[in-house]
Amino acid sequence: MKMTSEAFQAWCQHLQLPPETEELVASIRSSQPVRRVSARGKNVTGRYPSPKMGVPIQFESEQGEFWAIYEMECDEDVLELYEQPSRIPLSYRARSGRRTTQWHTPDFFVLRRESVGWEEWKAAERLDHLAESQPGRYNRAATGHWSCPPGEAYASHLGLTYRLRSSAEFRPLEIQNLKFLQDHWAHEVPPDPEHEALALAHIQAHSGIRLNDLLATYPHLAVDVIWVLLSTRRVFTDLSATLLMRHEQVALYAEEGQVPRDTSEESPALHLSLPSAPLAWDGRLWWVERLEGEEVQLRPEVGEPLVLPRAEFERLKGEGALWIVGAATPSPMTLEVRQILLHASPKAHQAANARMIQMLAYARGEPTTASRRSVQRWWRAYQQGKREHECGFLGLLDRVAARGNRTERIEPASLQLLEAALQAHYATPQSKSAAAVYRLYREQCAKQGLPPVSERTFYRVRARFATNEVEARRRGTRAAYASQPFSWLDQTTPRHGERPFALAHLDHTKLDIVLVSSLTGKPLDRPYATFLTDAYSRRLLACYLTYDPPSYRSVMMALRICVQRHQRLPQECLVDRGPEFGSVYFETLLTRYGVTKKERPPAQPRVGSVVERLFGTTTTQLLHQLLGNTQASQHPRRMTREVDPRRLAVWTLERFSARLCEYAYEIYDQLDHPSLGQSPREAFAQGVALAGMRLHRLIPYSEEFLILTCPTTRTGYAKLDASRGIVVNGLRYWNPLMRGASDAGRAVPFRYEPFNMGVTYAFVDGQWLTCTADAFLQIQGRSEREWELILSEWREQQRAHHRTRMSLDSTKLAAFLEEVLEEEPLLEQQQRDLEGVSIRDAIVGRAMSTGLPLDTSEASSEADDELDLTTLPTLEEYRSDGKA
Repeated sequence: MKMTSEAFQAWCQHLQLPPETEELVASIRSSQPVRRVSARGKNVTGRYPSPKMGVPIQFESEQGEFWAIYEMECDEDVLELYEQPSRIPLSYRARSGRRTTQWHTPDFFVLRRESVGWEEWKAAERLDHLAESQPGRYNRAATGHWSCPPGEAYASHLGLTYRLRSSAEFRPLEIQNLKFLQDHWAHEVPPDPEHEALALAHIQAHSGIRLNDLLATYPHLAVDVIWVLLSTRRVFTDLSATLLMRHEQVALYAEEGQVPRDTSEESPALHLSLPSAPLAWDGRLWWVERLEGEEVQLRPEVGEPLVLPRAEFERLKGEGALWIVGAATPSPMTLEVRQILLHASPKAHQAANARMIQMLAYARGEPTTASRRSVQRWWRAYQQGKREHECGFLGLLDRVAARGNRTERIEPASLQLLEAALQAHYATPQSKSAAAVYRLYREQCAKQGLPPVSERTFYRVRARFATNEVEARRRGTRAAYASQPFSWLDQTTPRHGERPFALAHLDHTKLDIVLVSSLTGKPLDRPYATFLTDAYSRRLLACYLTYDPPSYRSVMMALRICVQRHQRLPQECLVDRGPEFGSVYFETLLTRYGVTKKERPPAQPRVGSVVERLFGTTTTQLLHQLLGNTQASQHPRRMTREVDPRRLAVWTLERFSARLCEYAYEIYDQLDHPSLGQSPREAFAQGVALAGMRLHRLIPYSEEFLILTCPTTRTGYAKLDASRGIVVNGLRYWNPLMRGASDAGRAVPFRYEPFNMGVTYAFVDGQWLTCTADAFLQIQGRSEREWELILSEWREQQRAHHRTRMSLDSTKLAAFLEEVLEEEPLLEQQQRDLEGVSIRDAIVGRAMSTGLPLDTSEASSEADDELDLTTLPTLEEYRSDGKA
């Protein structure tokens, strides 16, 4: 937690900070961030609930600032850290030689035990480009460390530091393991002295024991005990060697000095017999698939398996040509080598493997089935591939596909004119057709007296020219996103979280089915579904259905369902940039329960592919099999009366919600997933067994939880009147215990129920009180969305009160028509709310009926002023027969 005022003063005196510097540091400590982070390019941004600071910390890059936060959270030398702390001027000479000054906001301001200053984190690959474009601002020392001379100069005159940090400093697996252990080092865990002493004694007696062997020795020992011992530094392992989920590779030690740190050599944590232990050889990573008798079968990251004699394998290992590496080792394969290997056929790979075996046998002096001249030719090709690509295997691939005369036959001037025509006419926002560009090209050739290429050649050149960048210039970046290549991931970063509940995707969609009213049987609308999906197991954690468009209320209900079914919330929640996910309510709720909020980059749906794919699966497997699905209406010109979804619709919201939940929680949950090779339920159970139960993170599904998940207004407080209660959203609420309360006259925290405006909750004298509205009979059961419609009508009447009356008859007629028109949306909203009552009752119970609608930012601006309910229009109750 943050230092107290006394501790801060003592720390300043210890560092002997000048008065003006102390004042600057104090100002940063007491101020909010000077800017809110924003998405740039492909960055995943978010907010991390910091245990060290007690407040959420923003990050603008997942593998930059976010990882830096984890590193500083677990660094005992770091006392406090502040994101986006202040703007500072950087003066330096630009590449042109001209003096320039740029205002710059560093990522962090860090207070350490012996220093204090700003820190800026950059991606390693980006720093190389910045050093070339801005050499006066970014410098790389001979040691490989980066520096920012203008930043250091500005900080030094204040007695502070400025550090330019590179993402190359991170050890990715260590960061992932710190995230994995966060439930144990960031939250209080009930002690289990008996099992902790048992595990510690066995590890002391068997230094370097594998975690799976320890658990096999003591089957009753929960793996959570080991996570606690690691988090409290009573047991040690190399967190940068392997993921903790891989029990067979985790070696445990009782003393920190016993842990081997050099993963470039074979370590006790890595076994040759394990397929997950990678080997480095000939510019590629390999895995041992089979180790039997005198043969070793290796599987490369790209290509066909290779079977080596055991003696040859040991010889390569002894010579240092092949060695075992840690799981954190990135692939040495370049993108060019990967492309060549991917384009080679399986037969070409198999032929190259056979040549490799012959070549290695020839090197050992053993007889070969191929001629000596052939083997020598292969050896020279192997050495050439080694020199040119650091992968000799490329030299062993045959060149059958590259045979023939492939020199360009186009006249250079004509080819140059063709490329110019493509740049000037094809790569433009006008999106001219290829045929039109070809005609323009031929006209230019005719004017210059050059022979044009044939139409077939033109289209071949155009195909090479039409890169993703060209597509972006023609149709925009969003349209070009579909043809953008996927990013290659190495084994250092889990693609979809490292365990169940590590990462969940939360999103909404409008389902392709029309539902009908349970009262009238008439078609109402297509419902919205909110899915909360576990990324690791692809399991659907929560599914909520409603007629109302996405809002913070849908989010609230999805999180309530998740706790109702699983008694926990995910460690990280990935969302898009919808307004409901940017609300203060949502961010406060996540911070309250220690959930990191991650935001997908705009127009980058692949980042949320897990939940997006589940929407598609639900549509094809379930919705398209039901009456009322909207496949026909997607082609309105071809749709006829017989296939109109609104005529065929038969499902009500309640019945369809029950079937959708049955499909999500029972059917889909037990179907084999093609990416997992098992069902989501099986993957979830397997992941929980490896990661531990983490029972201390369970959230009781209680009335207190339901109250805490209710929204509040912008301030979150209301002044308590001991005789009249509190005013919330223009309504006065009261509880008998407020009379004589010690909090009278003060602003008290409150929550309101968005699906029943007749009730609110106030925290008075240390307890939550259920307060009812003065006009309970008028307000009871009305949702926040319906109440907003009533308020809108009331405000319109107040504004119209002073208008000039034209004539008696015309005024009465106009007023009548206005009331009819304004009642229609109210009646429609009442019917929509009524349809969802049974769903909400199943989630929160009859006593606290809930549901969804709009955003807290849409709450009445007159929240502190009590309304005169006698001025509101009296609305009749809606009945199925249409009579009042």
